[in-house]
Amino acid sequence: MQWKEIEISDMELLDKIYRKTNSQASEMVFSNMFMWRRSYNSRFTIANNMLLMVSNPKRFPPFAFCPLPVGEFRGDDFVNAVYTLKEYFDSRGWKLVFGRVEENMVPLFKKYLDAKLTIKKIDAISDYIYSTESLITLAGKKLSSKRNHINRFMREYGGFEYVELKKEHIDECKRIFDKWCEKNEASEACNCETDSPECERWACFELLDNWERIPTLKGALIKVNGSFEAFTVGEMLNEDTAVIHIEKGNTDIHGIYAVINREFVARTFPHTKYINREEDMGKSGLRKAKMSYMPISRVYKYTICPVFN
Repeated sequence: MQWKEIEISDMELLDKIYRKTNSQASEMVFSNMFMWRRSYNSRFTIANNMLLMVSNPKRFPPFAFCPLPVGEFRGDDFVNAVYTLKEYFDSRGWKLVFGRVEENMVPLFKKYLDAKLTIKKIDAISDYIYSTESLITLAGKKLSSKRNHINRFMREYGGFEYVELKKEHIDECKRIFDKWCEKNEASEACNCETDSPECERWACFELLDNWERIPTLKGALIKVNGSFEAFTVGEMLNEDTAVIHIEKGNTDIHGIYAVINREFVARTFPHTKYINREEDMGKSGLRKAKMSYMPISRVYKYTICPVFN
């Protein structure tokens, strides 16, 4: 088998496989796996009619993603894929662990593997799912604070200009991101290590640098008093769900995040039912921010450690 790093040339193959799963998990789209490929230190191959993906990150033990069918799912192919991964892990002296396994895929391991399974839910990497309508209307008492943030923004700044993200705006997006990093480098919100592939900045710049090569991506910027102050990037995840990959803005401008969140969803994804705003990475500030928008569900993810008889 030939294991390879994810490249732009793999987009059509991987997206075809991911979109067949009809998953709500934020990883199940090419652009996510591409932007974080160095952080995951991931490699993939096609074997037994299955996509096998392995991650060997610096900060965590190696793990495999759940095998995904290239064509029609067959139980024998799934079993063979797991044993192929076991041989791969054994050859490197690693313990076989499956990570970031979406909840609806856990039954596959229970049904098809003759193995003792240790299964653990990991809240920090589980995605937050919201009603599209709720994010657009911000209706109800529980979201009144979001409406108040926007109202204050409008009073203080008199309005904004919404601009669809195009190639000519990439440098402005990078400038906004760098300013955000400067302001947040000492906080838990920032995990930046200058030019490190593990850094969120590196991952996001990978999407921006390949903007015209990944046609599924959509984005927008907010201009305040003639200056771009926030930007966001997302795309369709499945037929009724969009995912937001990036959202960064000038935190000195009160309400800027509430504005770009609402406007981007309303103008780009009004036809969807759900919005996936990804995980909180175990960071209390992110968790508080994501909970403040009243998610309607979570996409829970698990680690699975099989011990074979």
